[in-house]
Amino acid sequence: MQKEEYLSWLSKYTDAEACASAQEDLSYFIRVNTLKTSVENYLDWTGLELEPTLLPYAFKVISPPEGGLGNTLDFATGCIHTQALSSMLPPHILGPSREDTLLDICAAPGSKTTQCAALMQNRGAILANDSNRGRISALSDNLERLGAINASTSNRNGAIFAHPHKFSKALADVPCSSLGSNPGAFEHWNLNFSKSISPLQFSILRSAFDSLQEGGTLVYSTCTYAEEENEKPVARLLSENPRARLEKIEGIPNTHPGISDYGSEFRNAARVYPHEFGSEGFFLAKIKKEG
Repeated sequence: MQKEEYLSWLSKYTDAEACASAQEDLSYFIRVNTLKTSVENYLDWTGLELEPTLLPYAFKVISPPEGGLGNTLDFATGCIHTQALSSMLPPHILGPSREDTLLDICAAPGSKTTQCAALMQNRGAILANDSNRGRISALSDNLERLGAINASTSNRNGAIFAHPHKFSKALADVPCSSLGSNPGAFEHWNLNFSKSISPLQFSILRSAFDSLQEGGTLVYSTCTYAEEENEKPVARLLSENPRARLEKIEGIPNTHPGISDYGSEFRNAARVYPHEFGSEGFFLAKIKKEG
């Protein structure tokens, strides 16, 4: 798609010019891995120049080192993980605790899985699943580097995922068109792609929801803008399963509600735009499974 056509399409959601411009110059963020160190201890010794964010363990990097964050001692020792601030929102909103069992149905390469492990203080249990066998090694490497010992991996098709255990929490960060995270993604994208991937996203969401115990909670997320990949799969789940209910996402500044055309309940969802939030574009929906 040509940029002019893309901006015209994007303008129905937000200020397209400002959004695209901000996305081309996003800041770097790191997450302090509290499985290896405390935030206070890390800030005492790191040489990185950091700025606080809305999350107590997440920081904006003011001046990234010349060799890249991945070549720092901080990263090699597992004391930090490089991760967009928007990408940290799904686990933060899900809020898993020490008592939870959690399914991360599209887990690789493990950024959100290891964040969940930290929030759970390496207690409870996480099943980190991914359908792509080639990405399991990256997932396992991150689990090991960051010291997440409460997680095990599996290689199953998330669209038809079934497990005898029912989980108290689930994360469905599904494959998407990545328009919010990759500034050049629009060049290889058209609306037909979003329409074609939407049924797969719904199937993964449905599998994650079916894997929840009664009273359980899941967060559905993408790093894109298209409603076909965001509100539409969630609306289909709500219409097909009366036990699914959208919960209000609160405490995240500079976000917008979901598109109300899909129902008034989508005021409880959240859309994240780079020019307003300062990080990648995202969509988030928090879904409760009622008894």
